[in-house]
Amino acid sequence: MQRPKLWTQRRGPVGRRLTTLTLLGAACCASGVIAAAATSTASAATARAATAPVTLQFWSTYNKADKEDSTFVNVVIKRFEKLHPDIKVVSSTYPYADLLGKFLAASAAGDPPDLLRSDIQWVSQLASQGVAQNVGSLPGFAAIKANTLPGPLATTYVATGESPGYYAFPDDTNTQALFWNKTLFAAAGISGPPKTLSQMYADAAKLTVPSKQQFGLGVDGTDIWNVAPYIWSAGGEFTSPKYKTATGYMNSSGTVSAVTSLVNLLKAGDIGSDFQGGASAVSGEEGFPKGEYAMYIDGPWAVPTYSADNPKPDYGIAPFPSGSAGSISTVGGEDIVVAAGGHHKTAADEFAEYLDSNYAQDAMASQGDMATEVSAASGEVKATPYYKVFVNQLKTAKVRAVSAGYSAMDSAWSNELGAILAGKVSVQGGLNIAAVQGNGALRGITP
Repeated sequence: MQRPKLWTQRRGPVGRRLTTLTLLGAACCASGVIAAAATSTASAATARAATAPVTLQFWSTYNKADKEDSTFVNVVIKRFEKLHPDIKVVSSTYPYADLLGKFLAASAAGDPPDLLRSDIQWVSQLASQGVAQNVGSLPGFAAIKANTLPGPLATTYVATGESPGYYAFPDDTNTQALFWNKTLFAAAGISGPPKTLSQMYADAAKLTVPSKQQFGLGVDGTDIWNVAPYIWSAGGEFTSPKYKTATGYMNSSGTVSAVTSLVNLLKAGDIGSDFQGGASAVSGEEGFPKGEYAMYIDGPWAVPTYSADNPKPDYGIAPFPSGSAGSISTVGGEDIVVAAGGHHKTAADEFAEYLDSNYAQDAMASQGDMATEVSAASGEVKATPYYKVFVNQLKTAKVRAVSAGYSAMDSAWSNELGAILAGKVSVQGGLNIAAVQGNGALRGITP
């Protein structure tokens, strides 16, 4: 997303469907393994007591515009430091677009941060480049693995390469659903949110009022995270099921049809400036509470932001409208990567394990970061009722390509879609180019 939040975006895993019957399976506690891990952690802390205090560097894209970052610093880190007086944690936040490159550059220079809160789509790339530690054999990981929802856990596992294994700790999971402005819908004589894509597009036209700078729909960018629900739900695809090729999928008739619908809406003036981006573009999360966008898709983190607004927008959250393939949104989330070249790996492992504790997960869940733990899932929905629509959306949500070449493929798609929207190339022509470039990305070949 080129940017739903002012600082960060939530993106997701890889390309198969999840079921929330799986996601919200029976809770388990793995208490014996957890106790063993706690003993190991205590021993490590005792061993460090005779040495100088350790300072960990933690990099993330936590949002400073609401309480997400401050909760992490003042609640989560503060308690960890109280429990571990020999360890200090310095948290630094960066824009999403800058974080991956900055981490790779720091790793190449031999001075990476100790931990990175990574987009789930980056884990495979970081593992393939040797800058992420394989954490699967750590004493505390077995307990975390036993108590993690299958979907988020799968995003930490890299099956390709010389050393398959777990290269991150699961941190949070999420997906996107439809946010709709009740006031604008009522003014347009529309009784409720659309249930189908065709109805969504028809409503977008009715809700567009040029004289008020009001658009029926906001689409927060041309990248796969933002457009995948429109493509997948309409029967389009990006890659083959095992992520080997993009040809025949990214440029298929279903994808062409889905993109054509979005192009037509933009030409009609029913989609706002967020879609094409640029210096003057208004993001969905910025424009929606002001009434500039009547509909857009976003994740659970948007709710705390709107709760702090004055006046608070009158809105609802509904499932993403169904197309010929159903209602399919994108799985998102973040994982915690321990830098392979970090200077304090033992302490970093302890902090990463702590971030999967009930305390840390519950604290961040209050800020829209849905917990990855089986034991927290059902209670989390009770404590945070608006999570229900996102949990239900996860039943049919899909994860994006698990491939070290995903970022390059995403860039190729985004650039060509931008060219299509600008009228520089036809829909079919642009998607043909994107598919060829996507093939190269999936094979590790970049232009």
